[in-house]
Order: sequence, then C-alpha cells, then structure tokens
Amino acid sequence: MNETIEFTEAVGTRHSRWTFLSNAFGLLCSTLIGAVQGFTLFYYEAVVGLNATLVAIAMFIFLLYNAINDPIFGFLIDRNMRFTRKWGRRFPWIVVGIIPWVFSVFLLFSVPNTIDGSTNPGAAFGWLLISLVLLDTFGTLVNLNYKAVQIEKFRTEYERRRFTRYYAPFDILAIILGMLLPPLFTDMIPSDPRASYSMMGVIIAVIALLFGILSLPGNREDKLMIDRHYSPDSVKRMNFFKALIEAIKTKSYMVWFLFGICNGIYISLVVTNMLYVTTFVLKVGGDMFLIILGLNLVGTLISIPIWLRYIRKINNNKKAFVVAGLISCAALFPLTFFQGLIDLIIMAFILGLAQGGLNSYVYTIVGPSVTEDVIVKMGKNQKGVLFGISALLLRLVASIDEFIIAYVHDRTGFIAGNKTYADMLSAVTAAGGDINLVLIGIRLIQGVIPGVVLLIGVLIFWKFFPITQERLLSNKAKMKDLGF
Repeated sequence: MNETIEFTEAVGTRHSRWTFLSNAFGLLCSTLIGAVQGFTLFYYEAVVGLNATLVAIAMFIFLLYNAINDPIFGFLIDRNMRFTRKWGRRFPWIVVGIIPWVFSVFLLFSVPNTIDGSTNPGAAFGWLLISLVLLDTFGTLVNLNYKAVQIEKFRTEYERRRFTRYYAPFDILAIILGMLLPPLFTDMIPSDPRASYSMMGVIIAVIALLFGILSLPGNREDKLMIDRHYSPDSVKRMNFFKALIEAIKTKSYMVWFLFGICNGIYISLVVTNMLYVTTFVLKVGGDMFLIILGLNLVGTLISIPIWLRYIRKINNNKKAFVVAGLISCAALFPLTFFQGLIDLIIMAFILGLAQGGLNSYVYTIVGPSVTEDVIVKMGKNQKGVLFGISALLLRLVASIDEFIIAYVHDRTGFIAGNKTYADMLSAVTAAGGDINLVLIGIRLIQGVIPGVVLLIGVLIFWKFFPITQERLLSNKAKMKDLGF
C-alpha cells in the first residue's frame, strides 16, 4: 500500500506539441467518419426507401461480422512482425488501412439509382451490408492501432490531460464537420438526392484522408516505444480466449463496457434523430439542422477547459466523471418537450455545455486507466486484443439504437420512403394513422429515451467502478516495473 501512495509521476513530457497535435488529427479522421455514419439510417430509409427494420437487421448482421473481425485483428496486431523493429508494431497498419477505409465511406452513400429499396429491398440491403463490412474491416485496422499508439505514447496522467486539450476540441471539430458538412451537400442536387449523398461521400472521404495523412507523424513509434515491444514480458502473449476471460473477469473493464453501451446508444439516438426532428417536427431544412447541432457542439467546446480545470482541482477521475454524466442526463430530458426552434436551440446549447465533461474524460483519461488495470491483472501487454474484445462486446449491442428507432417508428406509424413532412402526413393519413403519434415518437427518441439510457450507465459507473486514484497510481507503478 505504501508503494501505491508514494508513487508519483513527473510533470513533463518528452513529446513535442506537434506530436500531440498530429496524433489528435487521427481523431478528426476517425470521428469524422463515425459521425457521417449517423446519416446511414436516414439515407437508406428516407432516400433509398429501405424499411428501417431491414436497415437494423443489416446493421446487426454486420455487427456479428464485426464481433469476429475486431478481436482477431486485435490479437494479430499485438505480435511483432518483420517490419516492427524498423517501423513499429502499430504504425505500418495505420498507413495500410487509411485509403481503403475512407473509400468505403463513398461506397456507403452511393447506392445506384437503379436500386430502389421499396421495390428491390434485397439489392439495397446487400449494398448496405457490403459497404459496412468494408468500412469496418479497414476502420478496425486503423483504429485499433491508433488507440494503442495513444496509450503507449502518452503514458502519464499529465500527458493524457495535456493530450485532452488537443483531443477534445478536435473531437468537437470532427463531429461538427461530420454532422454539419453533410447537410450542405445532401441538397446540392435537388432533383437527384442520391447524387447529392454520393457527392457528400466523396467530400467527406477526401477530408478524412487529409486528416489521416496529417496524423501520421504523431502515430510514428520512436525507438523507446519499439524497444518496449521487445521487452521480455511484452513479447509473451496470452491466447485470445484466455485474454477474453481475464478481461470479462476484471470488474473495471465490465463496468466500463456497460457504460460504453449506454453512452454509445445515447449519442447515436440524439445525433441520428435530430435529422428526423428538423425534417418532420420543425419542418425546416438542412440549414437549421446545421445551426442546432453547431450550437450544441460550440457549447461543448466552450465547456471543455472548465471541465479540465475541474478534474485537476478535485484530482478524482471517478467523481468528475459521475458529475459530468449526471449533468448531461439533466440536460437531455428537456429535449423531448421543446415547443419551437428557439427553445430547442437553447436546450441543445445547454446540453453541449454539459457534454463537455464526458467528452473530456471518456477516451483520454478514464478509458486508458481501465486498459492499464486489465493489463496489470493479465501481466501481458496486449492492448490490441483488449481493444478488439471491447469492440466485439460493444458491436454485439451497438445495433440497439437502430432497433430502438425502428421499434418506436413501427409503434407510432412512421412510414419509410417519405422525405418531407407533407409526404409523411399524406402517407400516414392514407394508412389510417395519426401524424401526431409519429411526432411524439420522434420527440421521445430525442430526449427522454436517451436520457434514461445515459442515466443507467452513469449509475452503474458510480456504484461499481473500482479504480480509485490510489489504484490508478499503483497500476502505473506496476506497468513501469513490467516494462510496459
């Protein structure tokens, strides 16, 4: 216990500002692609005409593939290859995967005009599924290695909090670009919405590739990092199934996994459903969608320095995390009950101020401490397989948000293939439904439902997350002793 209390870290870093900045550019590439995927459901349901349930089924099948793909990739990339001594264990895979990854974004939003989801659902379903598989295969190759480099490069709490100053604003910028740029292009060719979405895919792919290239210097592994890959304990490997069992048996990992499910569902619901809110509830165009989400993300950006000062002041990662989560929940629920455009904009901005906390803490501060906790328990430096296991578990449940939307749409009478409120009103009325019930369903998905989901995740984290500040420092001391 004395070792735990006395262990301290130097306040400093061997990395330049450019290294922090360049590495954060990789986040722009990853988050931009992830954000634009939020348009998938609307594109395939409202533009291509594929039933939302079929979209959800395609997502589920894809996630089954992903459940196999991620851990296998994670296991394979944790081994040293012929090129490791010269180029590193992670960097070469990032270089290999970037171009086909961004090209897959274009494919996802380029369903040919000859494929109509309402009359030929099989072809539309197949295009969606194949595009998602390609997107995930190369995205996995890049992202697993990118995450591993971050943890291996930025090892101390000082470095991780400093990196957050670059990472968090870039996270917001990537979301802004991913969610606000597409509406500028989805109506580019009013007479041909499919061509507009295809053009959007091209533009997003080019921007993502640019950020990916800028991230390469920050993802290079230096001699010190490469030498760690060849330390006696680092080259020892645990087989995948044993690593999976050890991860599941680790309390911090499972609590983190459960929170990750809730966090992912809430974000996906809020972002994806906003397009339904602006189209069918507010009856406004893409410019208002851009303004609402833009102000939400501006609020997040403004609050990040405040949340970082808060965590430094209390020096308690768990407490700061729970406080940020509860405030986000409180800001979510009112989004169901907005009366008009102005109050929705205000609510979205307030939610952004609250979200700054979770955005600042989730991936760069709390997440790495969980990875280190599992590594210390296993005694094996297999970050890649841990990220693969995380992706496996999360992907198995990631389709929950699509099924939530599909279930609510089905129960409230939402009819696929209608791109405007007038079209929806006509279709629902002709089917003997109630347009007000459809709108209530959309409202619930925007506030109450994601608020409940996030609250469940925060309460689980508050009650069961075991990593105290003392345990965090103890783990770092053990990581140092192991040469990791």
